[in-house]
Amino acid sequence: MLLILKSLYLYAISLWAGALFFFTVIGAPLAFKVLKKEDAGRYTGAVFPKYFGIGYVFGVLALISFYLLTRENMTLISSINIAILLIMNLLNFINGLLIVPKAGILKAEFYRSNDRSYYDKFLKLHAVSMALNGITVILGLMVIGITSLYLTF
Repeated sequence: MLLILKSLYLYAISLWAGALFFFTVIGAPLAFKVLKKEDAGRYTGAVFPKYFGIGYVFGVLALISFYLLTRENMTLISSINIAILLIMNLLNFINGLLIVPKAGILKAEFYRSNDRSYYDKFLKLHAVSMALNGITVILGLMVIGITSLYLTF
């Protein structure tokens, strides 16, 4: 059982952080480089539900499996790691369930009405979304570093 939990944790956090890093650093920027702005927006809009969905699944799996691995021998480092995983999950759920859908509605309303105020509101939410995503990427890389350097479970 221990081997399964270790594997589940390592796969979940590695795949989640890897997907976050890839899409943030390569996938989205390249879409806006090679596609027209509107096409790139449609592409990223289509990717986001899957992108955040991966985060929901892998984030919860990483958190639960890590907790089960360390609950009987909790150290300061493992407590910090759990706190980071909780924050990552929280940011991912807020971004995927609240901010990005609201931004999508504002963007669609702008295209429907051509009212610039909708686009300005969209840009503000988009900036918040990008910031939350960037923080989640950094925290994911921190969790991988903490796991590789300090944790023995």
